Amino acid sequence: MSGWVTELHPEVVAMLEEQRRGGAKPRSQMTVEETRVAMTAGRKWQLAPPANVPVRDAVANGVPVRLYGDEHARTLLYLHGGRFFSGNLDSHDWPLRLLADVSKVRICAVNYRLAPEHRHPAAVEDTIAAGRWLRGQTDEMIVGGDSAGGYLAALGALALHPVLQVLIYPMLDPATDTASYREYWQGPWPSGEDMARGWELYGGEAVNAGSGAFPSTLLVTAGVDALRDEAMAFGASLRACGVAVEEVHYPDMHHGFFTQTRLARSRELIQWLAAALRRHLPLSSGRK
Repeated sequence: MSGWVTELHPEVVAMLEEQRRGGAKPRSQMTVEETRVAMTAGRKWQLAPPANVPVRDAVANGVPVRLYGDEHARTLLYLHGGRFFSGNLDSHDWPLRLLADVSKVRICAVNYRLAPEHRHPAAVEDTIAAGRWLRGQTDEMIVGGDSAGGYLAALGALALHPVLQVLIYPMLDPATDTASYREYWQGPWPSGEDMARGWELYGGEAVNAGSGAFPSTLLVTAGVDALRDEAMAFGASLRACGVAVEEVHYPDMHHGFFTQTRLARSRELIQWLAAALRRHLPLSSGRK
């Protein structure tokens, strides 16, 4: 492993070493299908979720979704990560069950179409379609996502006008030319090189903080992450546009740790998100 290993939390170092010993290939060497399989296999790094969270699948304006939690609660439309070409309802299922349980927020996870079979703007269209379906069921909708899902959440926010957006180490700019991209171009996975591949397969344009009326924002960033600098710059630009931004930074974590709930920092993040959601939206809100 490279020099960045000294920057990482010891639990992450141990996880990466276990993967190395097991012969795991770098993401940049995987085919699209191998990457998709690896995303689902990531449950190895997830804790089994609480058993008492109501869960059901549905179809939202033609888009498959999975709903978690109390149907009368404030609702988070959630877009999974996976660099636009991997990830699905199952890859994020256990962490979202845990978040729904801890936060008492209803979550609607979107199974949007993936690249390269479906290039931009297919995933954005699915986000907006599902969001419009959901809007009929809640008075206070939140839009959020991790990584590529953060990109979809931000563009979805401009169309859906939620009361809050939640961006977890969002993938926002296909230019891939920041200092953190150069620093982590070859690792840790998913690396800057891996992110660039996602943009190549999907397409799309950068999200600009001045391109529309963004809602108040919860922003999560990781220190050992190629996306660190663009996410922080986006938060600063939102503030300059008058948007309230509440940010939390995990300097010793890598891209993707939100779903790896066996890691202490992942569980800390879920607790932080739950508390932040309570601050922004009282528990009594939602349609009765």
